[in-house]
Amino acid sequence: MTNLSDFSDDEIDQILDAPGAVLKGATLADGEPGGIRFLLEGTAGAKVFREAQVHENDFVRSVAVALRARIGERWAAEEAARKNPAASVGVAAAAAATQEAAKVGVRPDPAGATADAVELTGAAVALLRGRADEKDAVAYGEWLLRIAEQVARAAATKEGGFFSKRVKVSASEQVYLDRLAAAVGR
Repeated sequence: MTNLSDFSDDEIDQILDAPGAVLKGATLADGEPGGIRFLLEGTAGAKVFREAQVHENDFVRSVAVALRARIGERWAAEEAARKNPAASVGVAAAAAATQEAAKVGVRPDPAGATADAVELTGAAVALLRGRADEKDAVAYGEWLLRIAEQVARAAATKEGGFFSKRVKVSASEQVYLDRLAAAVGR
């Protein structure tokens, strides 16, 4: 069985960043989502993450649990910074605050988000194929595809204008899913 401890910190970041990038890419594949669609897709993605915490594959389960821990640590750090703003004074904190402030009001880039997700997915799966058990690499790739597919199917989309039918997966979402499947090697 493959363990996260078998990888360097940078490689672990790559493995842990791919699921979030896939989720973001699937959410933005159809353009910037409206409020209801964003909630439906976010909920679908969260459900797949929760399911992964009890996944049959030990590696996928360990990645999901590590993601949950990482998010918990970030929330705790943000809460501590809110309670004691003076504690976050310093060059690193100022740089992080400047980067976050630069993101405020910036519209998402759907093409960039999907391209980043495909690239990060391909790199993470290639890393696992080179150094992990094949069944773990396959399970991880399938999990990433499941995230994208569930998010893409969460909200029906109208294609072709006002009088058109709603489709579960739009053409742009299908293109994203196909590119992601190719990055996973399926």
